[in-house]
This record gives sequence, C-alpha cells and structure tokens, in this order.
Amino acid sequence: MFFKKKTAVQKLRERPDWYVRELPEEIFVPALDGHRPDDMTIALEDATLDDLAFAIVGIEAQVAQARRGLSGLRELYEQARKRGAIGTNTVAEVFFSDEFQEVAK
Repeated sequence: MFFKKKTAVQKLRERPDWYVRELPEEIFVPALDGHRPDDMTIALEDATLDDLAFAIVGIEAQVAQARRGLSGLRELYEQARKRGAIGTNTVAEVFFSDEFQEVAK
C-alpha cells in the first residue's frame, strides 16, 4: 500500500489549536509599485512572510471593496422600500420614474 506524503499545507490544516483549516494551497500576491511589476501566485509552502503580508493586504482591499458594495446596495434597497417599492419593482422604476416619491426624513 502506497501512502502519499502530506504537504506542508495539509499538515498545517490539521493543527487543532490554530484557525487554519481554510488555508489555500496558493496565495495571490499583488504587484508592488516600484518593487515588482506583476501579480504573482505562490504556493503557500514557498511563500515568505513578506509574501503573506502582501497577500493579506490584497485580501483586505478586496474585503473593503466588497463592504462598500454591500453598504451601497443596502442603502439603495432601504431607500427603495422607503419610497414604497415592492420586490418586483426595478431600480430604474423606483428612482427615475414619477411613480415613487422620496420620503422626507
């Protein structure tokens, strides 16, 4: 019987005392102005601590962008409901037709 040797990432994922079960096999490291012109994908086990830090910064930027998008959508939804819109109304109908009126605050 042949047993395949576990990768470093697989071994890390088995750590019960760390929050690492969702570790990716590879990390995306965005380009660095003046230091590295291209984005890179690196096997996690080959990544340096600097690579991890830059990958974290990149993910944090994506999360911040997603939060802004979520906030914008939530605001749009709430404003539409305040105008009396129902689920089948379109955004264009609610905000650009005379049928719906803005509710005074």
